[in-house]
Amino acid sequence: MSLLTPGAVLRYEMADFDAADNYEFQILETDDQLVLSSAFEDGEPEAVIAFSNDSLADSRTIAVLSQGAWLSHALEQPTRDDECERLDADLPPFLLSRTQLMELRAGATRLRPEWSPPGSEPETVTLKERIVVEVEVDDEPQEFTALVAAGDGVEVTVIDDEAWPLVVERVEGDNYWRLLAIEHGELGDGENDEDDDDLPPPEPAGPLAATGQIDSDAFVALCQRLGVAGMDMDYQGSRFSLLDAERKIVISAEYKIVLVAMPGGVLRRAHVFDRYIPDQVLGQLEGDDPVDQPGNLKDGLAVAEKLAERAGADVLYPDALGPMYIALFNVRALAD
Repeated sequence: MSLLTPGAVLRYEMADFDAADNYEFQILETDDQLVLSSAFEDGEPEAVIAFSNDSLADSRTIAVLSQGAWLSHALEQPTRDDECERLDADLPPFLLSRTQLMELRAGATRLRPEWSPPGSEPETVTLKERIVVEVEVDDEPQEFTALVAAGDGVEVTVIDDEAWPLVVERVEGDNYWRLLAIEHGELGDGENDEDDDDLPPPEPAGPLAATGQIDSDAFVALCQRLGVAGMDMDYQGSRFSLLDAERKIVISAEYKIVLVAMPGGVLRRAHVFDRYIPDQVLGQLEGDDPVDQPGNLKDGLAVAEKLAERAGADVLYPDALGPMYIALFNVRALAD
């Protein structure tokens, strides 16, 4: 059986600078292109992405997946057709190109590190050994021949399969992709196609009153005092709610996405991810704003605070899922 067939699900663990997540990739199409959906483990699909056969054959760059959002490492931004986002100059992070596999069999190939700065050249990795790896396939261990290659700060273990050179592990310092399992199924099967038994939308725990502008420490203290235990966010609107243990709203607000720290440590205004609409992103940066420059998370926070203050936000909320900030407006809280 081919490693990748329509309906197959690849389960990967991924770690970057400050988080580790498990992802599921369901293969939707493999004939004239590779089309897949991506989701956090056991979650609903976050995006549908297509990769061209040309990139699968010859690309040396993998797309970046950051907190569920796909970013092209080769293009300024993904393109889009009538059905999905397209990353036609990139590879998915779980594959080498077929050219890279052929070169590696001969002793060495070149690839671009995942978090390399924009415009950087691919780096050489050299074949170190041929090994047998064990992968869980359809709940059973299965052995595959694999190639291990290493270069400056990069080590890759890839299954020696001409059709689909599947990455078993790719390590770049503290960052890595690691294959957990492969499950073969048919499209249309699975839990996500059943009627969802969604929980009802949360309701206020009682009357909510405006807080006005509130600093971060006071906001944290308020959350602790009100027993905040979860968050509910309307990704197609502007509603942001913090919930208690009984899923009752104790803090409510309107929100806008502010800033992310981008690949290679370059700061930019937040991209409009598939799960957000343009109006949800804070307004355009002004000419004197630090952007497209080297920076770390601390620098990102400073810029985010500046943007939120200028927009008149009540408080800046750090998204627990990653280096992203949310400006909260019209914050209302339960009087306790």
